[in-house]
Amino acid sequence: MTNPNIATLSPSPSSPRRMTGWGLGVRPRLPLILALILLLTGGVIVSYPFWPGIKYALARPTPVLPYKTALSGTSNLTSLHLPSLPVVSNKPVPKDNRLVIPSIGVDMPIYEGATQKTLDRGGLWHIPNTSDPVLAGNMVLSGHRWQYRPPSSTTLYLLDKVKVGEPMVLYWHGQEYDYTITAEDIVNPDRVDILNNTDQPQLTIFTCTPLFSIKQRLVIYGKLIS
Repeated sequence: MTNPNIATLSPSPSSPRRMTGWGLGVRPRLPLILALILLLTGGVIVSYPFWPGIKYALARPTPVLPYKTALSGTSNLTSLHLPSLPVVSNKPVPKDNRLVIPSIGVDMPIYEGATQKTLDRGGLWHIPNTSDPVLAGNMVLSGHRWQYRPPSSTTLYLLDKVKVGEPMVLYWHGQEYDYTITAEDIVNPDRVDILNNTDQPQLTIFTCTPLFSIKQRLVIYGKLIS
């Protein structure tokens, strides 16, 4: 029997080639894989600004008192109405004016200025013609809610998470003033009465709400305790 003609066994140019081995079916799946990667990346980018709130809801962070404070006495710490005992630092009292809200990790410098552009300096704006701890009355501070990449100690991103009874510490010209949160409110931007002076020492803090909106203002009130 003679050998068959090899040429007759070879596929004709018009015959479809059969893919074998590793390459089988990989190319058709590549667009799907790329689409999934892009979808996941987009999801991460879109959800990133909400991570601090989600993280806070899952596990509240340990409160921090970043500077020396009169609140650091053992008896005081247990009466601060914080979710857990705070971490207390021995760093000296800051030389600049600052506000600390231990329960949400806020440690923000306070700036003076004639207009709201003062907020672009990366801290709190002491609203002109409102009081201060020395003069007593109503001291009003305002800060950005989301301008800086979260999580950030220089925004009021988590201000809606504070609770009545929790402490706030104001360092003003080298002196410490301790406040306890007494109330919160949501008001329209035209509610300028929140700037009115008060007979008793008060700290008023406001920022935009809801998150990523300037529709209303979230207002927190504090009473001087020491």
